[in-house]
Parts: sequence; C-alpha cells; structure tokens
Amino acid sequence: MDADEIERRREEDIARIERGSVPLAAQERIGELAARGTLFTSGLSVADFALTRLEGIRPVCQVMGSSVYQVGWQNYPWGSSWNTDATSTELRQLTDAWNAARSLALGRLAEEARLAGCHAVVDVTFDSRRHDFLDDEIEIVVNGTAVHLPEGPAGAAPVLTDLSLPDYVLLRRGGYRPVGVVAATSVFYIVPGRQTRRATTGWNQWNNQELKDFTQGVYYAREVAVGRATSDATALGAGGLIGVSIDEDIAVREVGGENNRRKDLIVTFHVIGTAIAPEAEHRPLDPNLMLRLQKRPE
Repeated sequence: MDADEIERRREEDIARIERGSVPLAAQERIGELAARGTLFTSGLSVADFALTRLEGIRPVCQVMGSSVYQVGWQNYPWGSSWNTDATSTELRQLTDAWNAARSLALGRLAEEARLAGCHAVVDVTFDSRRHDFLDDEIEIVVNGTAVHLPEGPAGAAPVLTDLSLPDYVLLRRGGYRPVGVVAATSVFYIVPGRQTRRATTGWNQWNNQELKDFTQGVYYAREVAVGRATSDATALGAGGLIGVSIDEDIAVREVGGENNRRKDLIVTFHVIGTAIAPEAEHRPLDPNLMLRLQKRPE
C-alpha cells in the first residue's frame, strides 16, 4: 500500500468516524469473518460456547466501539460566603460528555455487529477512563460478542445486552427478550451549607455526625442518573431493567481562602443495565441446561 493509498484511507476513516461509523480496516475484518461462515472469534468461555449449540446460537466475531471525547469548558458553582446555603448543581458539560461518548461507542459497536450480519451482541462490557496526557478528554471502549440467532429477523438492528450468554439463554427461555443496553450518567457539584461547614471544621470535625448536605446531594445525583436510565428504557418499549450496575465516584474540591476554606464534592454516577420486554410464553427449562449454568465458572 503506497503513501497515497494510506492517506486516502486515513481521510475516509475520519469521514466514517464523523458519521458515527467504524474505520475501513474494522469493516474489512468483520466482512471477512462473516463471509467465511466457519471461523469465528468470541469472548465466550468454553461453558458459554457449549450453550450456543443447545440454543442454535452462532457466535460470529468480537465487536468493539470506542470514542475519545473532549469535555468542553465547565463552570463550577461558587459560594464563598460562610452563610451560603447548600446547593446541588448538575455539571452539564461533564454529564453530556459522558453520555455522548458512550452513545457513540455503543453505536459503533452495533455498527460492527450489523456489518457482521448479526442479530445481537452479548456480554457487552464498558471501560471508561480519563487520561493523564489528555486532561480534558474521556475515553469509552465497549466490547462484546456478536451472535447470529436462528430466528433473528433479517435486516433488523442488532440488540445489545450486557448479559452473559447463559443469562441471555435463561431470559429467552423465560419468555423475555432484551431490547437494548441502557446507560446514563449524572455529574453533580455539591456545595455544603453552614451546618455542614461547621461540622467539618475546628473541634466539630472530631465528632460522629451525618453530613446531611452531602448525603442529600449523593442521593439526588443517583436519582437523576437512574431516572435517565429508566426513561431511556421506557423509550425502547421495555417493561423493566435487569443486571443494573451503579458505579459511583466522589472527588473532593477545596475552594475558598485561608479563613473560609471549604470542601465541595463532585459526585458522578454511571448506571448501566439491560432493558427487557415480554416476548412469548415461559418455556420449561432443561434440567441439564440448568446444571451447566449453575456450574459456570466465575
């Protein structure tokens, strides 16, 4: 491949990424795997792979979606007076950056599965980080195994789920189907009020006591994230969320001068789960299948 061809492919890759698609090399690799029909790649364990034969599920390839996203300028609430009341304010630039980056990564994961002619992606995992060398950027990488279903509709958009393959099998046999991965983030800035500031300074800081402003702020940030996830699940026509994980991060930010210094909190919640909907009547479970699932290694 000469320099002109390399440059042409690089420019095309940038254009494809701007459209929310995947680079040419990824499309070509997936196309080759899908065309062969026999050779496949997967993140499945031996036990999980054995279940595919029982259900007629065919793993095709591992798929990935990624996004490195710049966070715009974020203004922080400021209340320097000792008498300032407690406030909990959402940092929308940070919140929107997390949600947008994750949406782009999931979209590219689904695009790879679509290119492979698959109906679903199981065992979707998330890896989120902020890099030391990119102070204002976040990176989200999602991975999963794209599978072909025996009764999957042709041309339908692949359904994403963070369920393992055994859990996916149990869900289908229970008469339910996943309708998509739901993920939401909220980032809140909590400024403590007078009572909390007194409780965390001087001799008061040595007493056992609840810091109610921080407690309330953490609850509020969590409810906002859960509410967004629930709203997204409703939009997908789901009847519930399963396998929900809630990841919390709290950072302390010291502000103020020497005589009125205080500690504020930046609270981040990530909520991820699989939205499901009823599909058919419950099917009896094969005792042999249940035994295999129960012996599944950690």
